[in-house]
Amino acid sequence: MTTETTAGELDAAARRVDTAVERAELLDAPSRRVAMDLKAAVEGFHREGLLRVVRRLKEDPRGKELLFELVDDPVVYALLVMHGIVRADPMTLAQQALDEVRPYLESHGGGVELIAVEPPVAKVRLSGACSGCSQSATTLRELVETALITRAGLERVEVVPDEPAPVTIGLGSISVRTQWTKGPELAEVADGRVTLWHPPGVTATGAPSDPGAIALVRIGDQVSAYRNACAHAGFSLERAMVDGEGAVLTCPWHGYKYQALTGECISAGDKRLDAYPARVDGDRVWVRLGT
Repeated sequence: MTTETTAGELDAAARRVDTAVERAELLDAPSRRVAMDLKAAVEGFHREGLLRVVRRLKEDPRGKELLFELVDDPVVYALLVMHGIVRADPMTLAQQALDEVRPYLESHGGGVELIAVEPPVAKVRLSGACSGCSQSATTLRELVETALITRAGLERVEVVPDEPAPVTIGLGSISVRTQWTKGPELAEVADGRVTLWHPPGVTATGAPSDPGAIALVRIGDQVSAYRNACAHAGFSLERAMVDGEGAVLTCPWHGYKYQALTGECISAGDKRLDAYPARVDGDRVWVRLGT
């Protein structure tokens, strides 16, 4: 099945759902309530089943790798995101938030470009009526800021200068990173601790968060890879403590605990580290970025 065919089937399936929901909203109140209850019940049943499948796959290293491959399929990814099983990456969430307000901005002569997302901060470039000191520009900027904070879960928005300037590009924006990338030698990844690794083309920023880095966690011969950000507050995992015997990773900032090899949060069940598929081939670690 080609990607184009898959995307076409996804669009057709999505349109069918949207059409059914629109028709249900035209029903009288009691009938509409029954239809929506049925929809919620079916979705709840599907979510529970999918959760069990995902949990079982993540328990086995082979299943975990297969799961990451499945998530590459746009239909599977959309299904898991819809049921809240996989979170969209921060860059995607921010882009979606801006897409919702962009028509309004453009109707008033303004524009916005998402430059980078380094949780909890988004960097944007404003243009047209969004720039300047007028009251209308202030209103449009506030609209952008509100969208990114309330819909993408970010805490702060920075406006970069309109002229070209060096910026740090977040990993989420590098769409070409979809294949396995050669990582460090296994011997360079210390057992029982976090090792920060910078993919080719990504350099250390010197900032405490170092958002371009990948946090590699090694327990024996197994290595897991995560975005260098605690799921609680987004701080660096560089100095996290790793209990090799219990395979527990503890964030040094606020003590949030995670399963070191899966990223599942022990302290809060609704959080987990953003993981990248990782494998050890011979004496080399490989990481698949962009997923």
